[in-house]
Amino acid sequence: MLVHAMMSQAEVLLDEETPVREAARLLAENRCDSAPVVDASGALTGIVTENDLLTDLFEADTDAYARALEARAAPGVHRVNAAMTRAVVTAAEDDDACELSRRMFETRIRCVPVLRSGRVVGLVCRRDIMRLMMRPDADVAADVRAELDLRLPDPGEVEVTVLDGVVEVVGAADPQARRGIEALARRIPGTRRVVFPQRAAPAPREHGGQQGHAPLRSGLHG
Repeated sequence: MLVHAMMSQAEVLLDEETPVREAARLLAENRCDSAPVVDASGALTGIVTENDLLTDLFEADTDAYARALEARAAPGVHRVNAAMTRAVVTAAEDDDACELSRRMFETRIRCVPVLRSGRVVGLVCRRDIMRLMMRPDADVAADVRAELDLRLPDPGEVEVTVLDGVVEVVGAADPQARRGIEALARRIPGTRRVVFPQRAAPAPREHGGQQGHAPLRSGLHG
């Protein structure tokens, strides 16, 4: 599965001069926990999160301490350009969605902008990952089957099953055909992995007699 099948639309785009309170309001209204920051041309310059904004919106109360503060802290930032993160992890539309998901969880990144020629075309957030990973296996299998029926010269030779997002394809022995099938299946939303298990060998046929063995005799004698 590719990133373009998992990403969602960026509901909020901020510029560096947006006031922090305005940015916080937009994130709250759109139920976003992050928003890309772009310049006048639409190119990405950073990303801002709820945590970045909350740091500026709240100031410690001196009454919460046993002793008075000797000096008040310097006033916090008031515009997005001073609160945002400039070193941003990004993705492209044709990146592998499962690899991006794994990287996000390992590094605890909550939201990744998706770029096309430096411009933001979407976002991948944790809720997007959950939405696709919970897609029913039957729907994934039906979409893979439809794609193979459309693309393969003899699709009837291939069997497809899906379990927990893992697509199992039986009947494709040729390495080149397997690569093509894997590429097709990985485009289907909800596909986590594609495997090619060996087809089970047919059970040996049973014969009426027991060839090569003496006939069994009863232990009872008359």
